[in-house]
Amino acid sequence: MGGLLGREFESPHLQRGNMAPKVDIRIQKTKERLKGSLLSLLNEKSIDHISISEICRLSGINRNTFYQHYKDIRDLLSEIEGDFMETIFSTIEISGSSIQSVKDFLRVLLERIRANQDLCLLLFSDNGDKNFFRNILMYALPSAVENWTKELGMNPDDATVLYLYVMGGAVNVIEAWMKDNINATLDDVAEKLNAMILGSQSGICLNTDCSHK
Repeated sequence: MGGLLGREFESPHLQRGNMAPKVDIRIQKTKERLKGSLLSLLNEKSIDHISISEICRLSGINRNTFYQHYKDIRDLLSEIEGDFMETIFSTIEISGSSIQSVKDFLRVLLERIRANQDLCLLLFSDNGDKNFFRNILMYALPSAVENWTKELGMNPDDATVLYLYVMGGAVNVIEAWMKDNINATLDDVAEKLNAMILGSQSGICLNTDCSHK
């Protein structure tokens, strides 16, 4: 099997389910100020041109306090990204559902993007972390490969290649939709991406023996 099979993205700050520790309200407020300051600066320049001193000056928090919570600026950005990923997982858990299909996962992702549009536009910008959304889409890779292998009889390597190929394009489609370069509803985008996946599945199955497990 391919080396990517079963691999998931995890932010080092991501807390799943009820495992998240209780945080002192003062620490929480300090972190919120640091996060807000970083996001404000990212509206002006790339993360590589932002200093810890700038973040501390804008937030009114000293450097020692910064280093009590984060090792560097990218560690702070990682927690912001982890917060966003947690909203996706929480949405799935609150609805009482799990990821049954890539289409379901895409719909949840698009809903969260729409609800956090300013943050997502910033992450998609040249100043943000464009790999972030690719990493999120990697979350559904193990489930997709398992389902396609069982339901369609696809070779796990073929299923992995298909997922990576389609989701690479999905990132560009989602970015265009978010920036209003595509005139389509959330459901339309999810449907179109799912149709692309189904079409690609058919193409692979025409050239391989998908019925042979």
